Amino acid sequence: MKHMALWTFCLTLILTAQTWAQGQISMSASDRPQNDKFKASWRLSLAGTDRHDERSQAKLVDFRTDIKARYLLNNQLLLDVQPSLRLQSGQTQSVDGADKAESKIQLYQAAAHYAPLQNIQFSAGALNQETMHTRLLIDRIAFPAARLLGKMKADGISTSLAFETAIPTSTSLSANTKELEPTPSLNSATLKMQASASPRQYAKASAGYFIYGNLPSAVAQQSNLLGNTVHEISSAQHKFAYNYEGYEASAEVKYPIFFAIDLFAGAEYIQNTKTLSEYSRGSNIYVGTELYLKKDMQFVVEGSYFSVAPDAAVAFFNAGGYETNRVGYSLDTALSFRKQGFKVGLKYIDSEVMFNDDAQTREKTLLIKLETFYAQI
Repeated sequence: MKHMALWTFCLTLILTAQTWAQGQISMSASDRPQNDKFKASWRLSLAGTDRHDERSQAKLVDFRTDIKARYLLNNQLLLDVQPSLRLQSGQTQSVDGADKAESKIQLYQAAAHYAPLQNIQFSAGALNQETMHTRLLIDRIAFPAARLLGKMKADGISTSLAFETAIPTSTSLSANTKELEPTPSLNSATLKMQASASPRQYAKASAGYFIYGNLPSAVAQQSNLLGNTVHEISSAQHKFAYNYEGYEASAEVKYPIFFAIDLFAGAEYIQNTKTLSEYSRGSNIYVGTELYLKKDMQFVVEGSYFSVAPDAAVAFFNAGGYETNRVGYSLDTALSFRKQGFKVGLKYIDSEVMFNDDAQTREKTLLIKLETFYAQI
């Protein structure tokens, strides 16, 4: 009864806010204050998750408010802040008590971007790692970092090359280091290319190199529960069995086959060159279709197969997307109502353990989500 009341309250709140946001979008230009320097938008989302394995289970309701705010100080300097307020409630049960509902404020990005030249950009601050890496290596998270980006466009092909040095941290921007432990690091380089004829027809690819250094004991301990190979030095100290350095790559194509049907397919790959070959690789292959049911209604279906070996990536930093030492599949559907400004979706994930591990068992996750589109503040 309490869960039903919470769902009803959150759903009412989201739809009310979404209606207000759409009303804001439809304001005439004369009613909206003109400020080209400052731009901000926001969205609301409500998700219900049912996750269980042989040792634990969780039923959670997750309510989030995401904000994107940008302020142009001058033609060369841009401030970019993307906070998120997360309220989570529900019931969790696990053997080690590690899983629990969390309510917190986190940053997906808080950075300054400086562009002294048209094709050169320097960025510093808490930088979202989605820009540099595939989902197999790092989940959607911000690290304190500095980045140099060079880009150019010719003959319809956009190319960019980025170099970054970062301090890998948790969502609270904590490095998780103890006394006398050195500061961890993540150095990487990424090359991206995209050819686009229209939003419905494009091809893109990326390739990158990464090096982790000085990963702390606390990260090793948590990663051990998520699939990585770790040595226990003492009850309070743990160490990764292997270093993490290697390659990552991704590719995706999208093409309209009929007037109202688009097909898309893609793949992601990662390899850690510092571990055993059978423990070193991860991949994700997906294919899907987008159906335009009406002018303002769109239905998306996507299926994927993934396989991530135990030491392909640091599990602590990608557990929100793909744990290591797992192989499985997912099915993702979404129905978008563009005129009304929201979408609803359903996702199912079934993952099995690749190598026997006392801390991991087969896991099934069902996610139901309602999300508004970004609306201008």
